[in-house]
Amino acid sequence: MIARALAVLLVLTACVLPPAVASPVCDPDGTQLEMNACAQDELEAADAELNAVYRQIMQHRKDEPVFLQKFRAAQRLWVQLRDADLEAQFPLADGEDLRLAYGSIHPLEYASAKTEITRARAQYLRTHLPDRSGR
Repeated sequence: MIARALAVLLVLTACVLPPAVASPVCDPDGTQLEMNACAQDELEAADAELNAVYRQIMQHRKDEPVFLQKFRAAQRLWVQLRDADLEAQFPLADGEDLRLAYGSIHPLEYASAKTEITRARAQYLRTHLPDRSGR
């Protein structure tokens, strides 16, 4: 009975928390959590850009099944490489605590590094589009 009451209380508490408590809003001059939110917003924008370029390529080259097969495979491998690069940039031993190793700035640094890699990939993928400008 007590466990059930605590569960209900937990759910109700989560429902009434103000949005600022639930997720910080970006403020580049704010707290570490707010700066982390900015870095996450930039990562989401870079990821959306990459996905848009990917979709443009898929649409533009839709009549080239061999290209599409190879392109999808290359993109899957790039995701693995990106993740491995980030693990190498922010290494952790088994059982090591991320917060103790890198501190509260880690989400900002990680998101910034991932954003940079993602933007570089989007720029490279643009070379598969008709104007091949990379812009």
